[in-house]
Parts: sequence; C-alpha cells; structure tokens
Amino acid sequence: MLMINRVESVYPAPAEDEDDYCPDAVSDLVQETVSFRELVELMRSHNQPSCYPAQGCTFEWLSAETQQDYRTGEYTETSIHYARENAPRCAKYWKAAMKAAGILR
Repeated sequence: MLMINRVESVYPAPAEDEDDYCPDAVSDLVQETVSFRELVELMRSHNQPSCYPAQGCTFEWLSAETQQDYRTGEYTETSIHYARENAPRCAKYWKAAMKAAGILR
C-alpha cells in the first residue's frame, strides 16, 4: 500500500469584463492509501507529469485535464502527489506505477 496526496483546486468563474483572469483557488488536500493497481489507474487518468520528460522521481506529480463546470463556470484541477510519509523503500513503486501507466518510456 502506498500513501498519496490528492489535491483538488477549484477556481471561480471569470467575470465577463475581466481581462487578466488570475483568481486564487480554493484547494482541498486529501491523503489516501492506495494499492499499486489503484495507483496505476489514477496515473492513467492523471497523465500530465509536472516536468518533461518525466523521470519517475517522487518530487514529480501528475495532473488531470482541467474540468469546467458549465453550470457555475468554475474550473477544477486535480493532481496526485507522492506522500512524504511513505517509507523510503516505497519510492520505487511510484516510478514503477508511472511505467505501468505508460507515462515513462
């Protein structure tokens, strides 16, 4: 089992006359424990690495595509991060999951 941090940031809808839209997001951090299989599935849906090319290091995180709520106009961004509370020996599973998800070549 591996602990990850899931961050969800919600940005308010821009005003119609706002030229430089740069709002502050409301973020929510949830720490959860997942199996290797669940981690690979999460990585497949969060397939945008924080750096290019991805190397599988524990400081890299993965983001999903930004979703817009068409009713409210809010934008939601989600990302998954390796939790620092994991034992040092667990770092190899982060890289292995990135390979299994097709993010690393």
